[in-house]
Amino acid sequence: MTGGTDQRARMRREAWNEFVRTAASNGDPYALLLGVPEEPTPLYAELRARGPLYRSSLGTWVTGSHALAGRILRDRRFGVRQVGGEKAPESIAFDNSMLGEDPPVQTRLRRLTAPTLNPRRMELWRPKVEQYCDDLIGAILAKGGKFNFMTAFAQQLPVRVMSELIGIPEHYWRTSFRLTRRMAHLMDGDVTVEVAADVTRAIEESAAMFREIVALCQDDPGENLISDLLPAVQDGSLSMDELVALCSFLTLAGVETTVNLIGNATSCLLRHPDQWARFKDDPAGHARGAVQETLRYETPVQQYRRIVQEDLELAGQHLPADTELAICAGAANRDPEAYPEPDTFDITRKSDNEVLSFSLGIHFCLGATLARMEAEVALAAVAQRLPDLKQVAPVRRRSSYIIRGMLQFPVAAA
Repeated sequence: MTGGTDQRARMRREAWNEFVRTAASNGDPYALLLGVPEEPTPLYAELRARGPLYRSSLGTWVTGSHALAGRILRDRRFGVRQVGGEKAPESIAFDNSMLGEDPPVQTRLRRLTAPTLNPRRMELWRPKVEQYCDDLIGAILAKGGKFNFMTAFAQQLPVRVMSELIGIPEHYWRTSFRLTRRMAHLMDGDVTVEVAADVTRAIEESAAMFREIVALCQDDPGENLISDLLPAVQDGSLSMDELVALCSFLTLAGVETTVNLIGNATSCLLRHPDQWARFKDDPAGHARGAVQETLRYETPVQQYRRIVQEDLELAGQHLPADTELAICAGAANRDPEAYPEPDTFDITRKSDNEVLSFSLGIHFCLGATLARMEAEVALAAVAQRLPDLKQVAPVRRRSSYIIRGMLQFPVAAA
């Protein structure tokens, strides 16, 4: 950035932050959620009390209703781009391909990528994930003492899995990990000018790295996503730029959700001793329930944005094309109309309602099966090999209103 551009960006950010602070001071629950409170549960209830759809004083229409959120996510009249195909303004420019596109581009990219990520193929990864967990916990036990659960385990596991799945050679893993951590600020929603500039550099470095890796896969294809997609590049149904962008995006998305799902689930179990004891009695039997309940109770992806594609009526409100909506998944997953006693963490909960933690409809997360499986294996491994795990100091959370997760989760193995 030039000095003038830099200064203008700072001024815009300061003006927006002041706008949000004013709305929050006036009690707007959505603005208060953007402030990333330590405990958002009361704000979820206040947001739902405004009705199934309300207009925040920030200008965004907001829903925390499980039923209405599900309808919006499934309805193709709500997209991720503005009418005419323009991308909605972002604080950081990132060609994240599939997630940032509507049909027909999104449909084409999803169709090409889906075979590598199909649930049956993902289940074949379970033995590898079990081995990775065993290796990581073995290293933790060898060192002993206190450790940061996020950096020692929760971050490491999905990085290893996604690296191998995508086709990143092992000698690139450390570089890929560092780039992913830098690009993770894309999920923070609002960042400083300096952080935005570093994220932009990380995106460029990631693209350069993946061009090198793609060239290696062209010379020596393997069982990975890049090799699976190379025929599409050769026949012209996928451009090289799209392949590189997909690799950067899937590395980031495939790591971020899973990191925070594993961290949040472990934290929830330790904060609820009765649930932790029940889980340890039968880790294999309760792993799926613990993951499902964490997705609902401590939703890793807190909100989604959608853009109205045509004038329409919704929940009694007229919404013109290009109207922006915020779907607060964290609030919707605590909706008492969908879940009895929603603020109780219960790994044996039974419900026919879908959690909204991986979105729904055409933007439903292709990696949901893999993320769930990784988390199930990880939690079972922790319970079996670290049964006396305990939190030993306060956590430090991410300052993100999009992702709910932790940077520091201090624990001890005994």
